[in-house]
Amino acid sequence: MNADHRQEGQELEFKRAVRDFNDVGQTVCAFANTSGGEILIGVDDDGISIGLDESRLDDLQLRLSGAVQCVSPTPLHNIQVEKEEGKSIIRLKVRALATDAFCTHNGLIYTRSGSSNLRLDGPALMQFLADRQLLQYDFRTSEETLMDIDEKKIRDYLLKRSPGAMSDPFDLQDALFNLKLATRNGDLRNAAVLMFSNDPRRAVPQSEIRLVRFAGREPVRILDRLYADGTILDNLSTAEAFIFRNIKVGLRIEGMISQDVPEYPVAAIRELLINAVVHRDYFDCNGIQVSIFDDRLEIVNPGRLLPGLSISALGSISIQRNPLLYGLLRELRIVEGMATGIPRIRSVMMEAGLPDPLFEEKGGFFKVTLLNSSARELRPITDRQKKALQVIQEKGKITTGEVSFMLSVSVPTAYNDLQALERAGYVVRKGQGRGSHYLLIK
Repeated sequence: MNADHRQEGQELEFKRAVRDFNDVGQTVCAFANTSGGEILIGVDDDGISIGLDESRLDDLQLRLSGAVQCVSPTPLHNIQVEKEEGKSIIRLKVRALATDAFCTHNGLIYTRSGSSNLRLDGPALMQFLADRQLLQYDFRTSEETLMDIDEKKIRDYLLKRSPGAMSDPFDLQDALFNLKLATRNGDLRNAAVLMFSNDPRRAVPQSEIRLVRFAGREPVRILDRLYADGTILDNLSTAEAFIFRNIKVGLRIEGMISQDVPEYPVAAIRELLINAVVHRDYFDCNGIQVSIFDDRLEIVNPGRLLPGLSISALGSISIQRNPLLYGLLRELRIVEGMATGIPRIRSVMMEAGLPDPLFEEKGGFFKVTLLNSSARELRPITDRQKKALQVIQEKGKITTGEVSFMLSVSVPTAYNDLQALERAGYVVRKGQGRGSHYLLIK
């Protein structure tokens, strides 16, 4: 980095000299817990090299090494002397830890925010550990007891999972222990409450799903509403029934057989509801919100995407926020754990002639929107975009470069037009990078 333009920030700190090696240890810990970074010693606050006393370099390196050793576990790091403008400085470079690990300094956790070190405690500490999947809600012990568990729900689950494998006499505590839902002394985990409690909402009020049908396209006038506050399996069933009674259902006749055709594919709705209950952040006090409008269906989920997962990576990587819940539903073949859910949703939406689902992160929430066929009316397209659409209709599929050439516009303009057509629900993008192309949605 050019010394004339560098400045302190998320991954860089300057020190004219080291007077407090405890502070160095905190910064090393913060870098390792965030995205890595460098401490430059012998550099003033403006990033200008002022140099260090040559006779003290060896001693300073030893003391810096000792400061790093106070971080547990000690992150990968490198300490070396460099010359800048003829002056000696020391560069202490720290590598970030893996996303499922963390380190402490004197028993405390620090992270980096801008050019400052933050000591974590309270809710911030809980969120940090949850994001790194080191603190998982479904594995935590609940205050509920065996008396709060519905034995019939456990029996029904085991019969669905393994028909004919039920043992008699039935021991509830043993069954929960074998499912990893209770400790040997009978302490329940939160997953047991979410799946099999007589009253899950008493212990986990945020487990509810709030469902509402609005009139029109704005969240103003409510036509129907429901709060699903049962177990996870009950909530999935209740939410699905509410959605299907509040969306349009058409009729398709094939030969002599007529079929009901909902305005959104059944498979897409089920997959999104399952993803919502199994991937949400149960540390968050908010419930899942399902909103139905004339032109769209929205599902808003508490919790950001986990570290290591981005919107562009959805459908290619499977990361489980609540692995115990996930395992229970996988045993019923409700989920697979193979990252096939998002591709399946996109596929059935395309087969139904509907736009790709929209995925967004908003604050601490994750939002999915399904658009129906009337959504096109919301997004008028320009005359140039209509020409691009006509070209795609003729060719069936097209690349950004082809649109640029055929309409005599720049590549960025062609890209923006194709993106507008995709948002409007006329085309869908397939592939990534140079191999990407756009297909017409019939």
